[in-house]
Amino acid sequence: MKPLLLDVRSLLRGSLFVKEIRTKKLNDQFHFHNAFELALILKGSGKRIVGDNIGYFSDKDLILMAPNLPHASYPNEDYCEGKSEIDAIVVYFHPDWLTENHLNSPDFTQLRELLNIAKRGVRIIGKTQEKVIKHVLKLRESRGLGSIIIILQILELIYLSKEYESLASQGYSANYNQTDVQKIDEIYKYVMNNFTDKIKLDDIASIANMTSPAFCKYFKSKTKKTFSSFVNEIRIGYACKLLMDDNLDISQICFRCGYNNLTNFNKNFKHFIKMIPTDYKAKLKI
Repeated sequence: MKPLLLDVRSLLRGSLFVKEIRTKKLNDQFHFHNAFELALILKGSGKRIVGDNIGYFSDKDLILMAPNLPHASYPNEDYCEGKSEIDAIVVYFHPDWLTENHLNSPDFTQLRELLNIAKRGVRIIGKTQEKVIKHVLKLRESRGLGSIIIILQILELIYLSKEYESLASQGYSANYNQTDVQKIDEIYKYVMNNFTDKIKLDDIASIANMTSPAFCKYFKSKTKKTFSSFVNEIRIGYACKLLMDDNLDISQICFRCGYNNLTNFNKNFKHFIKMIPTDYKAKLKI
């Protein structure tokens, strides 16, 4: 397996490195970089983990992440069956063209704050999202000083607009070594592939080569959440997607998400979404 600290600084022979991805066989894994990353999904959808945040990505999803923030993208089921593709642009950069004098000056206070917030990962939204996407597309043809100018324009657009939301929880701090990241990646992939079925604790613990009690303690120490909470968060996120389909009633969605009774489904849905499924579905129609 490739090293899970993915070294992109070696690629930054210029000011930054732009990677275009177009594939029907994305094999992402839980990993982190030693440079900033700006990731734009032009086409595709699936589940995304950034630090301890679990979310879904779709067309035009735009994320800024600081170095050493563990993350991974897991494509939807139709993608895994070869019915769709992932089309993305990923920009790696390290602002070493800005000196400490620059970053510590009052003029750069907002930029300094944004780069600090990016340690949790930020999702760019609203009108700023559209503006930043246009700039990212320009980076495919830019070189040298032109690339630096565009990256600075992108960062300025983000921090002046405040149209972004933090992903990982406040106070999140990664405490992974290489072995941890590989082990957590195997656990995540197993859950992503099996969350619609019953997941036995003994089975998932065996993947980590641990006893069930030791696994529960380990998982919580690394992710800051219990394993059952993690699985329920994945299931409820999937339920939110299914609730957009008018052809499915709530009981059907309940069982498709891996729950075996409505009471447990409704309880978990309210815990994570702060409303019951019927209210959420009604809100979608407003």
